[in-house]
Amino acid sequence: MIDENTPHPHCKCSATSPARGEVRDLLRYRKVTHNDKPLVEKWLSEAHVTEFFYGEGLQNTLNNLALYCQGINDNGRYSFDQWIGFYDGIPFAFLITSTVTGPYDPNDPYDKWYVDGKETCTLDVLIGATEFLGKSLSTIMIKQFILKHFSQVDYFIIDPELKNEKAIYVYEKVGFQKKEVFTPEYNKVPHQMMHLEVKDLING
Repeated sequence: MIDENTPHPHCKCSATSPARGEVRDLLRYRKVTHNDKPLVEKWLSEAHVTEFFYGEGLQNTLNNLALYCQGINDNGRYSFDQWIGFYDGIPFAFLITSTVTGPYDPNDPYDKWYVDGKETCTLDVLIGATEFLGKSLSTIMIKQFILKHFSQVDYFIIDPELKNEKAIYVYEKVGFQKKEVFTPEYNKVPHQMMHLEVKDLING
């Protein structure tokens, strides 16, 4: 799902990783539209994605995708936005953001990160196009996405499965810090909660 290290046949990626500045210039993001639905559904069925997107979590993602493609960004429990990431004009990544609205609840794995007067967002991300796996794009993509679209946000949280060591490694490279291991209601396996102060990304 997240892979940091085979070029796409139609993109201008070189066999070796391109310079970071070049990558940043080629990355773009926009919100999902109804025209993207078949592509995102295809990505969500790829083996490298279903290893970590499955069961109730996958079904929630598909349900939210169906809503979002109808112009609805609230499922009755929380609001969200869905994004497509492009490399040199080619769609390759799917990102999901949501604001933690609180109130603060020390017993809730997400609302415990709510801070009154501050804005905290959640992030989910996957590289859907298999041709883009192994290109060291993930770290640069996530950093640029946050800085370009969420520089006003105070904090981000992300919660990969504990066994997804590759994703955890990538998120640490972005600047996320490990906070605690927890088991969410929708997926009864351990997850690693990670936390990012956006100001550190801006100042870094």
